[in-house]
This record gives sequence, structure tokens and C-alpha cells, in this order.
Amino acid sequence: MEIVETNPKQRPGLLTALCILTFIGSGFGVLNNIMGMIMSPIKNFFDPDFFEMALEEVQEEPARKFIEQALEIGQRALENIFEISLTQFILYAASLTGAILMFQLKKAGFYIYTIAQVLLLFVPAIFVGFNLFINIGILFSSVFTILFIALYAINLKKMN
Repeated sequence: MEIVETNPKQRPGLLTALCILTFIGSGFGVLNNIMGMIMSPIKNFFDPDFFEMALEEVQEEPARKFIEQALEIGQRALENIFEISLTQFILYAASLTGAILMFQLKKAGFYIYTIAQVLLLFVPAIFVGFNLFINIGILFSSVFTILFIALYAINLKKMN
């Protein structure tokens, strides 16, 4: 005798909302990083002296140190724009895949999503290095990452 399930698992509203938000955020991340890879050759048109000229305009020491560090980060990010965009593209695509799987109530999606999101936090630090700006970025980004992972984890018991 075959048992037919007449009441399939229903996707919780919270999980649906989280997945839609992730589709939007990760979808934009994928598109943005495709554009970053396409536009990466433009970095060759930037004159390295541009950064030095901008720094010469600042006379006050605390502001000069702050801007100097920001310009250094900008230079390193520009030098590695293709690599950063490619890495983030792959991780956002993995995050999107994880959300699609969770939307289908597959538990594997949670693990894919979680790994991708945690790795995304550290992409800038890997290519640019740890410093005040990067650390603050990681701190603020991690708030949303932890929140989404926790909210997805609440729904784990509903997934196969």
C-alpha cells in the first residue's frame, strides 16, 4: 500500500521573505560583480599620480593620515578589482544558489549560503589587507550576515 502525502510541507512566511531578500541582494551582487569584471580594464587609465595630487590638497595632519589610508585602500582595491569582483561574483552566486535551495526547503542551501556569506565578509581584507576601514566594514556587514544566518537557522527544522 502506498502512502500519498496530501499536505506537503509549507514554506514558512519568514523563510519566503528571507529568500526573496536574498534573491534581491545576491542578484544585485552577481550583476554588480559582473560589471566589475567587465569594467576592470579601465583601471589602466587611472594615473597613479592622481592619488598623490589629491593628498597634496590636505594640510591638517589628522585629516591627512585619514585620507592617506583611504587612498591607499583605494589604490589596492583598484589594482585587484578583477580578482575582487571574480571572487565576490562566485560567492554571491553561491549565496543565491543556497537561497534557491532553501526556497525549495532543502537544508543544503543553508550551509552553502552560510559559507558564502561568511567568506564574503573577508574578501576585501584578503585583497586589500586589514585596516581600520576594512575592519569597520566587516563589523557592519557581519551584523546583517549574522542576523540573516540566525533567521535562516530558525527555519532549518522545516527543511529536508
